[in-house]
Amino acid sequence: MQLSVEKKDLLSHMQKVSKVSPTRSTMPILNSILFEVKDSSLTLRSSDIEITMNSTLPVNKSEDGSVAIPTRIILDIVNESEEGEILINADNEGKVVLKSGNGVYEIMGRPGEEFPSIPKIASFNNIEVENALLKRLIQKTIIAVSRDELKPALMGVLFQFKSKEIRAVATDGHRLVCLIRKDYKNSGADSDVIIPTKFLNLLLGYLDSEGKTLLSISENHVKVELDSTVIFTRIIDEHFPDYMSVIPKDNDKIVVADLVSLLSTLRRVDIFSNRTTHQISVFLSKSNSKISTINPESRTSADEAIEVEYDGDDMTIGYNAEYLKEILRSVDTERVVLKLKSAISACLILPDQQQEKEDFIMLLMPIRLSE
Repeated sequence: MQLSVEKKDLLSHMQKVSKVSPTRSTMPILNSILFEVKDSSLTLRSSDIEITMNSTLPVNKSEDGSVAIPTRIILDIVNESEEGEILINADNEGKVVLKSGNGVYEIMGRPGEEFPSIPKIASFNNIEVENALLKRLIQKTIIAVSRDELKPALMGVLFQFKSKEIRAVATDGHRLVCLIRKDYKNSGADSDVIIPTKFLNLLLGYLDSEGKTLLSISENHVKVELDSTVIFTRIIDEHFPDYMSVIPKDNDKIVVADLVSLLSTLRRVDIFSNRTTHQISVFLSKSNSKISTINPESRTSADEAIEVEYDGDDMTIGYNAEYLKEILRSVDTERVVLKLKSAISACLILPDQQQEKEDFIMLLMPIRLSE
């Protein structure tokens, strides 16, 4: 394999695909980037088995072939190289010689055929989504995705594509976020798919521009083509819980608060909470509501009054302050509405005004307060 390419072009494409390379892997070759030259084009590929990314760019003085080069060393040397042309030669055993400026560098890679191939997929259900809408769906729900590998179904966002509606749902068992848009039209078949977090985070980097993104969904994979880049991910093939059954319908105790003021109070009180549990208590009353915390380990405490609209019975509820802050930061309106039933039941958190043709629902479970 042989190629000649401008440093800035090569570096930008390598930086893209390197985001997929795993930091640790039982398959050492996954810590490499595949360089594959064909017909004066260079395709760079990285994979962690679950996600595969290809990025293609034109090259000069090329000779077809492929080689897998260790990600860290090739990124470092190209990054530190002088501006201008970079020459790369590789033999069939995986030995790579890189020339840049006055430097000649040898790297031991692996033959390209050892690198995992892209998924072979028979047919796709193609679904198109406006970039701005897809970005909103991901950003609003991804905060509630679980990191617990014992609950694989919760380690992604559930997308439900219907003929006149799109839903995105995520939960980690402590909180749940559901965003429903009713101004969406799907020309493809209805589809429910759980998409992993890592893929969604990668996708977010491409959704700043106007236009639409085509999600190609198969039985086991989702593919997205973005200009010169193609990303595949395996679908999480698990049963997502019946989220509608856990969203309460009869929470009749209503709290309305100024969002900025409530968040500011939470941030101050949380400084004094236990660093592991982030436990705080929210006391609600018609006249003197407050947020407080006590940390016996550090012998610190905090107690701060909050101004809220509340007309129910006195109630004290425990929450994880980190979870509550993260949910409140997702609210777009100046005021936030909390709907409660009791100190041991789920709290619904909503913007005080929903966007047109949108239902944005968040749920937070309370925690048991220490005596």
